[in-house]
Amino acid sequence: FILQQNNKSDPRERRLKAIYDALDAGNNKKAIQEAEKVLRKEAGDSLCAKALRALALLRSGRLDEATAAASEVERVDTSEESVLQAMTYFYKESHRLDRIAAMYERAVQQQPKSEDLLTSLFMAHVRVLDHKKQQLTAAKLHRLAPSKNPYYFWSVMSVLMQATECGGELASKMLLPLAAKMAEAFRDRMNAEAEVQLYLMVLEMQERFEDCLATLDGPLSSLLSPQSTEMTRQQRMGYLEKLGRKQELADARWEDLTTEPNDWARWQSCIQSSINADISQGGDYVEADPRLSELQSRMDAIAAEHPGLSGPRLARLELMRRCPVSCRPETALSLMRSYFEAFASRPAVASDLLQFRSLLSETDENSSPAKLLELIRPGLPEWPKAAADADRQQLVRDLTARINYEQLSRGLLNKPMDAEQRNAKIAELIQAYRANLLDGLRPTEVQPADDLLLLAVSLHYDAWLVEDAKQSETHLLQALYLLDEGLSGSPSNYNIMLWMIRLFIALGAWTPASNLYERLDVKQILLESVGFVLSRQVARCGLLSQGLVMLNNTAMFYKNNWRDIVEHLCTAYRIGNFRKVPELVALTDRVSSSLESVFCGLELRHQSLLLSGPNIVEGVYEMGAPPESSSSAESPQPAFDGLVDGRDFRLVREFRSDLLAATADASRLLEDERAWLLYRSLGLRCVSHLTRMATEMASTGSVTKQADAARALKQQLMEQSAGSTGDSLPAFDIEPHPCLPYPACLPAHFAAGSQALLAPAIDYFLNLLPPSTDNSSAGVADASSIDPLLESFDAQLAAVEVINADGGSAATAPVEPLFGQQLQRLSCLCESVCLLSLVHELTAVALAGKLAMSKKQRRPYETFCRTVRSRIGDRINRAATALEALEAVWKAKIGQAWTDADGQEETVGVGGDDGGQPKRRCRAKVDELLCQSRCRCLGEMLNLLRVKARLSETGRAGGAS
Repeated sequence: FILQQNNKSDPRERRLKAIYDALDAGNNKKAIQEAEKVLRKEAGDSLCAKALRALALLRSGRLDEATAAASEVERVDTSEESVLQAMTYFYKESHRLDRIAAMYERAVQQQPKSEDLLTSLFMAHVRVLDHKKQQLTAAKLHRLAPSKNPYYFWSVMSVLMQATECGGELASKMLLPLAAKMAEAFRDRMNAEAEVQLYLMVLEMQERFEDCLATLDGPLSSLLSPQSTEMTRQQRMGYLEKLGRKQELADARWEDLTTEPNDWARWQSCIQSSINADISQGGDYVEADPRLSELQSRMDAIAAEHPGLSGPRLARLELMRRCPVSCRPETALSLMRSYFEAFASRPAVASDLLQFRSLLSETDENSSPAKLLELIRPGLPEWPKAAADADRQQLVRDLTARINYEQLSRGLLNKPMDAEQRNAKIAELIQAYRANLLDGLRPTEVQPADDLLLLAVSLHYDAWLVEDAKQSETHLLQALYLLDEGLSGSPSNYNIMLWMIRLFIALGAWTPASNLYERLDVKQILLESVGFVLSRQVARCGLLSQGLVMLNNTAMFYKNNWRDIVEHLCTAYRIGNFRKVPELVALTDRVSSSLESVFCGLELRHQSLLLSGPNIVEGVYEMGAPPESSSSAESPQPAFDGLVDGRDFRLVREFRSDLLAATADASRLLEDERAWLLYRSLGLRCVSHLTRMATEMASTGSVTKQADAARALKQQLMEQSAGSTGDSLPAFDIEPHPCLPYPACLPAHFAAGSQALLAPAIDYFLNLLPPSTDNSSAGVADASSIDPLLESFDAQLAAVEVINADGGSAATAPVEPLFGQQLQRLSCLCESVCLLSLVHELTAVALAGKLAMSKKQRRPYETFCRTVRSRIGDRINRAATALEALEAVWKAKIGQAWTDADGQEETVGVGGDDGGQPKRRCRAKVDELLCQSRCRCLGEMLNLLRVKARLSETGRAGGAS
């Protein structure tokens, strides 16, 4: 806040200054005290003090009091700037932006000639995207200050946004012509670049590209600043492309390329426009086409003029890829060889060449990928070794060349290695890695040899995919040991951290994965692109409290996102950056329909429900019904088709061409995500619906009103089950692709039997009270009505109990199951226990009226409640016993790794011939982290089950019994 300085001697302003200072310092308690002091001295008449007190209460978390205090201010219409400012902050922080506009509308009614109030009112309408009211307010501002052009163009921009929003004939026949007429009427009075750019935007939306070019070449071009020359050049080329002037566009692209001959994006645009221009003049390319030779000659000339640039050389390969008829494998091989030899000491050379792998022949040995590797191999330096007196720069160049060769070899040769070849290659890579570690690097610097370590980890991952049906943890552990060693030398290498997160999750270790995620410092919009690496694991790993924190942080970003973006939107209007306005509005739409946002919102409600305390019914009411839920039998399924997937699947570096191709086809996983969201939504609707059914039974003694809706919901559950158990879904185990996210948990939930409890739960409440018109004489259903629900749970519990808690012997259990899969089944089991507990409690709610009868009348209901409580409690206790046995096994393993390591010599040293084995202490550290994390996950799930068991034992849900 900025204290008004126009009357420093005013004692009221001096008293308010103490409140401002306390708020600025974050001392909300003192701000409340100072505001109350001012109100006492002024007999409660200071609106500004009341507004500041409401803001301080809001920031203190006292929402009800803050709302009441704000209501007192709202009842008084005022135009006092300090009050309006304070209330604006209050509404922003309480996410009630619409109230800001209403407040300023009342203020403008009191002072209709106030330019400041009208400006604030315009920005208030901008925050809620009310473009029509923006236009009207801007028109008032222009009439009030006709000499100020920005107000007029605010009105034009508002009309343009209305056209963007509504589209169709209304936009094309009325709004866009109106915006064009308004802009052209002011054409002679334009005096700023922002106004010219807005005029161009209007012409672009009307597709008047000839007029756009005329504007760029006319007198208005003098208003364009020299700093915007590049943007103007790009605009001109865009207009030429829209007009289909392909030859002019090609010439402009080539001219533009001369300014930045190494810009790859410009090369791609230039090649595409040149091809289009030539084809439009004479048909398709043919072999030895002179037009093609001319393009190649121009590229060769630029490459000769700039021999140290990689862009012109890659452009030749790009031209071959875009014109396959012009591609000769031997020519492509020669170009790729020369490119590697020229730039082998630069990073990313392998990535550059792998995108042109299709140019090589798989059948011709003289132009095959193997031939390319054979030709470039002799020119490589031997494995360098770091030494104190060595030239560090030369060492890094030699090392980079060898790394590029290894990466290129992995990408070009897809033949699987046998165990002996793979182990030899891993040993070679690790030995070279350890021999080339550099001393004296800053913590933010990355070791140049880290890519060798990542290649060795990739080979271990390949081995895990093909051996032991992906059940053994051996290769994953070996990879983790190496990654931990690498992280100690490069604490800022995000590739290592992403790999470790992936492997820790696969092994069922949430805590170290979460700690590494925090080290990545994922914030703001990165939550949209990177957050999936951990958010998808909350339901998988069972560590509910930490998962709840992570989900809440992500949900808060999306909740606050709108407020942050609209402030940037206001700034764009203030400074006249009109081209950013549609982009920012589109960003709000994109983030509000984000897949990650919807996913985290559903998971947050679900996890909050599981942790809702001893009274889960209260948790259901506090959670509120999901937005998709409805008590209507005809309520449609929620639509998730319009969700925007902002995840970045290129996080983990990988070079195998088959994996790169799968990354490009990653959109197939979006269907799996949608199926999971629908399943989660149905689960929350089911929980909310069961609560409504129990409430209706308590009040009416039947479920007549809810019966049709309940049956419709059950039918949806059955359809989801039938459509989600086939071969079309990914397998139950972890997704083997290192570049793609794990698949959603839906297959695991169906494999674990979680969905099987929802439909029997609905049937149980439909049958709990037999239908009767005479509620007083209706009898309770037989206790066997709960059998289908318990049988479904027994099947799920039996699948968990077969987990060998004792570890088994080598003869009976030669392959240790992947703990990540065990943990996922246990997490599903905990969700089922919570559903049983809900059924337990809702039974008492439904029969509460019956238990208030006379002793003789209520006896059958007491017996029924006692039976239900006993049978459900027995299942919960059995589930807890299974978890206790498994927890004891892992607790016994804590510290054992360090015991094995102590007193033994470290067999692995820098430069030693160690066969690529991980260092002993790295193994001990990772093993202990795994044991501790698994115990923590099991302990938290066990505590949850114990709470539910105590609830059953005390008979709390059994009412009078």
